[in-house]
Amino acid sequence: MNILVTGATGTVGEPLVRFLQRASSEHRFFFTARRPAIIRHKIDAKTWQIRQFDFEDIYSFKSALKEIDRLFLLRPPNLTDVKGYILPLLKAAKEAEVKLIVFLSIQSADKNKWTPHYKIEKALKESGINYIFLRSGFFMQNFLQEIREDITKRDEVFVPAGSNRFSFIDAEELAEVTADLLLNAPEASQIYTLTGTSPMDYYRVATVASEALGRPIRYTNPNPFWFIFRKMMRGRSLMFAFIQVVLYRFNRVPPADQYRHTLQRLLNRPPKSLSAFFIEHQEELSAQKTIAPTTDKTRD
Repeated sequence: MNILVTGATGTVGEPLVRFLQRASSEHRFFFTARRPAIIRHKIDAKTWQIRQFDFEDIYSFKSALKEIDRLFLLRPPNLTDVKGYILPLLKAAKEAEVKLIVFLSIQSADKNKWTPHYKIEKALKESGINYIFLRSGFFMQNFLQEIREDITKRDEVFVPAGSNRFSFIDAEELAEVTADLLLNAPEASQIYTLTGTSPMDYYRVATVASEALGRPIRYTNPNPFWFIFRKMMRGRSLMFAFIQVVLYRFNRVPPADQYRHTLQRLLNRPPKSLSAFFIEHQEELSAQKTIAPTTDKTRD
C-alpha cells in the first residue's frame, strides 16, 4: 500500500511521519513538499519518497498522486479557496484511483458551515472517494506556538474566545491515531470526533496553566478589534488574525460534541490532560520578562 502525507513537517505531520515509519515496513510512504530540497533536511526520508506538490498548483497533483492508495489531507491555514484548489485535487485523486482520504478537520465542522473544513468535508462526500474525517479539538501545541510569547513574556493568554468552551488534544496523540487509521482502517467512510480533555473556557485554561507553571497566568479576553490590531503589529496578516477571531469567537461546539471518549478508545489509554501538557513543557513556557507586562483593561 502506498500512502501520501501532506503537511509532513507540520504540527501533526511531523509526528505522523515518525509513527508511520515506526509502525510499518510493509508499506511505502511518500511526503509532499513545495520545495523538495528543503524537506529532506526536516524528515527522515529518501529522495524518492518526496514528491513535489503545491495546493496552489493544480498541475502538481497528477504526478504527486501517481500510484497512491491512501492520502492524508491537511489544509494549509492560508488556503480558503476550496472550489479553486481542493475540488481539482479531489478530481485528480479520483482519476488516480485513490481509495481512501483521511482529512484533518475541526470539531463540529458540520455545524459551522462558514469554515473551509465544512466545505472540504462536503466536497469529499460528493467526490465518491472513501473518506475519514478527523474532527479534532484545539491543539495543545498552540500554547507552544502562537500563544507562547504572551505566556512567557506577559503571563497572559491572549485569545478572543470570550467565555466559549473548547476541548484540547495533544497533536502527538492525534498523529498516533491518524497513523493507525492510515495503516489499518477499512476502505469505508467514517467520522471521528477527537478530544483529549473535558471542555473548558480560557479562564479555566489560565488557572490550569498557573497551577502547572507555578506562577499566575491570566486570561485577558481581548475584544476582536484589539486582538486583530496586536496580531498585525506583530507581523501577522489581517486575514490570519480575522480567521483566528472567527475560530475562537464563533466556532460553536454543541454540548453533545464537547467531549467524546473516541480518542481514549483509539489510543487504548487515557489521553493527555492539559495540565500534564503544561508540566511537560514547563521549560519552554518559563517566564522571559523582556517585555513589560501589558496593562490592557479591554473588555467585551
